[in-house]
Amino acid sequence: MAMDGQDIQFADTLPPPEYAKAPTWTFEQQVQELTRRLMVVNVTLKKQLSFSPRPTDVIVATSPKSGTTWVTHICHQIRTKGAEPDFENQMPDVIVFLDMGGRPELNIEPNTMVQPAEPRIYYTHHTYESIPKGGKLIYCFRDQKDALYSLALFVDSILALKGRVSLSVFSELLTNLHWTADNLRGLLGWWEHRHDEDVLFLFFDDLKEDHMRCVRRIAKFIGVDCDEETFARVVHTTTHAEMARHSSKFDVHNLVSFWAKMYGDDPPSEFNGRVRKDGGRSGDGQKLSREMQERIDLEWYDIITAKLGFRDLKEMRATWKKEMDTL
Repeated sequence: MAMDGQDIQFADTLPPPEYAKAPTWTFEQQVQELTRRLMVVNVTLKKQLSFSPRPTDVIVATSPKSGTTWVTHICHQIRTKGAEPDFENQMPDVIVFLDMGGRPELNIEPNTMVQPAEPRIYYTHHTYESIPKGGKLIYCFRDQKDALYSLALFVDSILALKGRVSLSVFSELLTNLHWTADNLRGLLGWWEHRHDEDVLFLFFDDLKEDHMRCVRRIAKFIGVDCDEETFARVVHTTTHAEMARHSSKFDVHNLVSFWAKMYGDDPPSEFNGRVRKDGGRSGDGQKLSREMQERIDLEWYDIITAKLGFRDLKEMRATWKKEMDTL
């Protein structure tokens, strides 16, 4: 759906409805306004990435709310040897979002932006097939129920929905738009390349359960040597507690203001950014309705089980762990 260069024309065709600033919305209004604001965001994202990576460049590729900020921060902390974060806004101060690249109004130009240390770090929500090759690719997959629940809270905040769209409406609309199914199909593509030399394959829950081991794997993959003291600092500065303490540094203020101007509302004065103080957990997907959880389980069966044989994510993770232990 992304249509590069059509921002203004697209926004003009979707002016804010009269009810947009009302304190509550009817069911129909919830669906219509959530759809309109998501389309405004979607039209600003690049369908094709015009980026030429260097061999040392690191591209973190995940679906939304699946460890993007966490993994990019780990990479940054590794390359800065665990230094205290001194940036004001992670993106674009020290990390570049490829999907918004080439926009002068946001001052994001992936090919020329100077980063504070090597290797250069980028992130994207594109699939394996559509990412420019030539650099080092890090993929992280998260349980789709947890990711969908986290996305609901994130979108409610950054798009100034202010609780006017229910969790059931949000999850139903996103699954109807094939969000979870597309993410699972994306997982298939990455799984096929999990042993490639230019790919590091991670699971979000593995990061949660063995933080240090994953940090070591990432450091080795991106080619940065660290001593034990440095590894300890990196692990400490990339815990959820430490990142939440600096949560404003990970908020995409520039994107939030940019999108608000397009969908015709005031940007939120305060919002839950990419690192929620009560976030970073596994299991929150159980807060979705039973029907929604069953629907996502069925998508897993139709897409993953049918192709790879794994009955659930736990079984897939166990297989990957056995493979990793033999490497």
